[in-house]
Amino acid sequence: MSKLNVDQKTIKSLLQDKKADFLIPDYQRPYAWGENECRTLWDDIFSFAIPDEGRTSFDSNSEYFLGPIVTFKNDDDKLEVIDGQQRLTTIMLLLRAFYAKFSHMQDKASVSTRQNIEKCLWKTDEFGEPDMNQLKIDSEVASDNDKGEFLNILRTGNVDKKAKSAYACNFRFFQDCISDFLSKYPTYFAYLPTRIMNNCILLPIEAESQDTALRIFSTLNDRGKPLSDSDIFKAQFYKFFSALGQKDALWLSALVSKAQNIVSASDSD
Repeated sequence: MSKLNVDQKTIKSLLQDKKADFLIPDYQRPYAWGENECRTLWDDIFSFAIPDEGRTSFDSNSEYFLGPIVTFKNDDDKLEVIDGQQRLTTIMLLLRAFYAKFSHMQDKASVSTRQNIEKCLWKTDEFGEPDMNQLKIDSEVASDNDKGEFLNILRTGNVDKKAKSAYACNFRFFQDCISDFLSKYPTYFAYLPTRIMNNCILLPIEAESQDTALRIFSTLNDRGKPLSDSDIFKAQFYKFFSALGQKDALWLSALVSKAQNIVSASDSD
């Protein structure tokens, strides 16, 4: 029987865990959330974390469920993300946008919030200090030409005004939302990210293998579109050639694309 590690966690407890080392694998689809999804997320967590009646009136035991994150630990001891890529990526962009705003604030609440966000975004040393060169997430999505932009945004908090990727657009959207919130409620600014980290809940499901994780993904996503045979085929193809040190060869991408087309055609028969 396959073993599963399932444990409801807050964003803070999940991302600040020493074992948190997420990888979006090469066979995943590119990041696809747009402003509509980000606006829905922002509106929902804002309404949850900042009640209309009284800006600081909040039940610290309340929870807002964001959804599952399905992973398995690969041969490099990284948590390979099978399901939850979109929400995990978006949460990281949101936290990075908050972090940038706190960089020059020196009051006690702001400093504490900034330090908590740091430990969600970056790995820490044995003294609990963040290593700004080691992010808690990486992306190897083969068909995503903008994944480098995502990682650069997380590292630097900067985005080119001309950049049009989903990562850049969503990061700017969150920056605008945060700036608007800060201008309207400066006294309560630290409450929002703190409540997001402490009270927004994810359900990490760690499977013992890729096959088990893919089965869980298909079960959870009966409303969505599961990974096709061609997606899984691509994963195995890249894994094989990675072992040979040839994953980045130009000819491999062309070969994988052609092979995928063949498998896709077979799927439709």
